[in-house]
Amino acid sequence: GLVSFFFLEKYIYLYKPAIYNNKKYFFLIYVSFLIVIGLAKLLQSIHLDNLEANLAYFVPITIATLLISLLISANVSIICGIIISSFIVMMFNFDLPLFFYLLFSSFVASFSTYRSYKRNELIKSGYIIGLGNIGFIVLTGLLKEINVLSWYSYNMIIGFGSGVISSMITLAIIPYFESIFQITTPQKLLEYSDLKHPLLKRLMITAPGTHQHSMMVANLAEAAAEAINANIVLARIGSYFHDIGKIKRP
Repeated sequence: GLVSFFFLEKYIYLYKPAIYNNKKYFFLIYVSFLIVIGLAKLLQSIHLDNLEANLAYFVPITIATLLISLLISANVSIICGIIISSFIVMMFNFDLPLFFYLLFSSFVASFSTYRSYKRNELIKSGYIIGLGNIGFIVLTGLLKEINVLSWYSYNMIIGFGSGVISSMITLAIIPYFESIFQITTPQKLLEYSDLKHPLLKRLMITAPGTHQHSMMVANLAEAAAEAINANIVLARIGSYFHDIGKIKRP
């Protein structure tokens, strides 16, 4: 476990120096780990009479990878997914197929939220993760030569539910993480894109020419940011407010 954290720290140090120099990101990662490991421990303590349903497939590992991907970096979330998968598999008697299932699920979560700018895209990501889980569970059953239809039915429902519920939980708690850790995400920035924002309304009334200019600059900046793979939301919002001082002296 300590070796995993050592490699995580070295990876961030070498490839994400801005993150490494701000220790709040490490604290966020550790909190995400604790949430998922705690829920996994809770699921491990539940014993079902139906032996065909495997609750390990319900472990919401994607809560951590979604939080880290959206609040820190998709690259970091992939590394964290590998580490969390290792920890959880230790809890479930080193079940190797489960390790690859969790790893696959966390990878899908990281890739599905890459350059995700709207909160409702997180719900869509949950469905993608759920469908990915179903595919992996079916493949596992075929490789194990399981011919019991109920095994597929129960575990496919569990796997799909894990993806959807994880995204719903992430959607519910991410505003608290944004507030506690003082992180401005693209989803948070989009709240400032509302043209009914008090400052933008004042700009439109006080300096309508500047307001129109800002809208044009926003379109140009967004196109430029998209061309160079930069943050298009940050470019647009910055353009909206770049001449806001003209409210005072239009």
